[in-house]
Amino acid sequence: MQKEQNNPPKLWTANFTRLVIITLLAFTVRQMAMSSFPMLVSWAGGTVALSGALTLLLTTASIVMRLFSGPLTDKLGRHKVMMIGAVIYLLSMLLIALWPAMGMIAAMQVFFGAGMANLTTASGAAVVDVSPPSRLGEGLGYYTLGNSIAMAIGPALGLALIGDNNNYRAMYLCAVVLLALTGVLCWQVRYKAPAAAQHKKFDIRDVIEPATIPASLIQFFAVFSFTSVISYIASYAQQQGIGGIGSFFTVYALGMIVVRLVVGKIVDRYSEKLITVIAFLVMAGAFVGIVYAKELSALMVAAFVLGLGQGAVMPALQKAAMKNVEPQRRGAGNATYQLFADIGTGFGAAVWGVLVEAAGYASIYWGAAGLCLLSVLLTFLILERRKKA
Repeated sequence: MQKEQNNPPKLWTANFTRLVIITLLAFTVRQMAMSSFPMLVSWAGGTVALSGALTLLLTTASIVMRLFSGPLTDKLGRHKVMMIGAVIYLLSMLLIALWPAMGMIAAMQVFFGAGMANLTTASGAAVVDVSPPSRLGEGLGYYTLGNSIAMAIGPALGLALIGDNNNYRAMYLCAVVLLALTGVLCWQVRYKAPAAAQHKKFDIRDVIEPATIPASLIQFFAVFSFTSVISYIASYAQQQGIGGIGSFFTVYALGMIVVRLVVGKIVDRYSEKLITVIAFLVMAGAFVGIVYAKELSALMVAAFVLGLGQGAVMPALQKAAMKNVEPQRRGAGNATYQLFADIGTGFGAAVWGVLVEAAGYASIYWGAAGLCLLSVLLTFLILERRKKA
């Protein structure tokens, strides 16, 4: 044990580095596309309601694909499913670059959801495969850092490419180039993956990995609470008379980046449960801060604190979900974990929207804070303690 502490196993291998870059590129494209999507629909002649319906179509495609991407990742292998996902994802962007019509926008959402589901399921399983068990939390922290950086740069890059002339083709062609590079990196991720489990008949375990359900359920509430910010923070700020809200997500992403540089090592040294509880308490405080914010500076503080909480809770829960999954079941395990996140995203926006209509914007952030406190209780009840080596 002392020798391992003095000479920890290598984390930053070629495969691990490629997987981190894959995540950065894939999520940069996602942020570029999703942040400008309502504008694209409006430019193509659609309504705000249609934009919402098409966003739900993307979420539905992702959820459905998760039911297959896990078993496919375990049976076909991480490499093949990553390549399939990257190609489908690239095609979704190419459709709009070449034919930016409403019918193609709907098709794009289906391919977008399916491609991203395959790519993230397989790459998430692969990063667990190539990370040393004693540094798994650290590895997941760096792996998910790509998502944080993408949130900081993706929307700004997309809007800069679109410009004042509605040049959506330029943005989507840039997305195609980034995803082509993603495909090249996916092709280069090669290692001896765990042998696939063999089933003669259909088994629900092909789709759902039971070992991941406790952490996945807690993550559902984390994502559910955060959709209140993704969907409604701009409208809330407008109602409060606060301008310049566009920098909210940049500051939020900076908070995530700061904490993810260090949280993985802390998770490995201490406990996923401890970090999860602290993170939810930090998030609850951030949501309460949003309620009381009356000027932009106060909202920016809340954004940074929320980023710290979200940045800590995700790698901690992902390690808790995946640490006890058998190697040949990591595809199903990661798919289960991501499936709960997709459901939380889809249902969260809808539920918060109903609450906004019934009780106003402040109510959803009180509700999000309450969900975080409920998640603390749930973490104590169902998330197991770290097993001693």
